Parts: sequence; structure tokens; C-alpha cells
Amino acid sequence: MINAEVLVAALLAYLLGSIPTSVWVGKWFFNLDIRTHGSGNAGATNTIRVFGLKAGLPVLVFDVFKAWLAVTLSHWLGNDNFTVNQ
Repeated sequence: MINAEVLVAALLAYLLGSIPTSVWVGKWFFNLDIRTHGSGNAGATNTIRVFGLKAGLPVLVFDVFKAWLAVTLSHWLGNDNFTVNQ
């Protein structure tokens, strides 16, 4: 059953996932849009390819942290709603 906790967890996970880390790094530190260089993908791999490891590694770490936080928040907000009953 979908309740308020599930909706809040889904909304927070969506908002966390929508943070464009590599785009921000490219704009703030290099004054370039990462989506117009390299493969055109706004991800850590393209950031490493275009801007180097010093820029790409923080993007990768922050993206992994965003994914971990989304899963952890869903666990905190509604643990019984996200488990598989066997």
C-alpha cells in the first residue's frame, strides 16, 4: 500500500537523483557544459575523460553517495514497505 512515507521517500530519491553533479562541476570550475564535450553524457566517466581525474573522482563519489542516501532514506522512512516478504 502506498502511504505518505513511500511518497516522501520516492520524492526525495527523485530529487537526489536529479542533482547534475558533473554539469555543476563543469560549469563552476571549467566554465564548460560537460554535455557538449566527450561522449555528451553528464556522468562521472565523461567528466574524467574531459576534465581529468581531479574533477571526475569527486563527481563519482558524490553520485555514489546520492544513490546510497536515496536507498537509506527509503529504509528509514518506511522499512516495512520496501522489504520482500517470502
